Amino acid sequence: MFKNCFLPIFILSISFTTFSQDYSEEKIYSWYDKQVGIENSVLFRGIEYVETDRMINEKHKFFQTRDFQNGSVNYDGQIFYNVPLKYNIYDDLLLVNLQLEQRNLIFQLIGERVNLFKINNHTFKYLKAENNTNIRGYYEVINDEGKFKVFKKHLKNKMEVRDRNVAYNEFSTADSDYIFKVENDFFELNNRRDLYSMFPNLKDAIRSFYNANRKQFRDNPDVFMNKLAAEMNNLISTTSTEI
Repeated sequence: MFKNCFLPIFILSISFTTFSQDYSEEKIYSWYDKQVGIENSVLFRGIEYVETDRMINEKHKFFQTRDFQNGSVNYDGQIFYNVPLKYNIYDDLLLVNLQLEQRNLIFQLIGERVNLFKINNHTFKYLKAENNTNIRGYYEVINDEGKFKVFKKHLKNKMEVRDRNVAYNEFSTADSDYIFKVENDFFELNNRRDLYSMFPNLKDAIRSFYNANRKQFRDNPDVFMNKLAAEMNNLISTTSTEI
């Protein structure tokens, strides 16, 4: 039983009796999931997750925390709110904690079926670039407005640690990779030169932007990249640059 089949009719039929007009989509979907049972949803179309790394401290492989956090996910075109999610950065897996009868089950969702997910105001999309086989997996959305979009790839390094009693793994945060999208193609965004080749007519403006925001690029790259996307969209719009 899946909500895509009859949810629009179902919501319409209950909207005048159960919900007031100011109810949000989130509340409606959450109510629906409770009535139907999340065990009947497409979230069970995944692979049961088995942890292969032993971690004994806070140097873990996950986004923000090793605990599950309530978030939202659009999976197979269906939206789920207040779902226990955990993003495994190192293995690039989105995990969901589901209850079936009296059991807790952890599934890894199939990446290509994840349209997006949100955890603590961070939005991620699964990207698969046709023009670059290296760009594939979950990327955080930095700015996806306009023709020029920027995404961030979180990365972690793994180190095996051994002492007299136990062997375990520690994960440290690595420098993130940034990419940009123009039309339907994705490109790496390591430095300004990656933009020069794509936008030769904007070379001077790009150089000026980087020079004016050098400190922010070093201290807060996410904010810098967000501003860069806004600036590039403005330049593309005002100069009618051919892409």
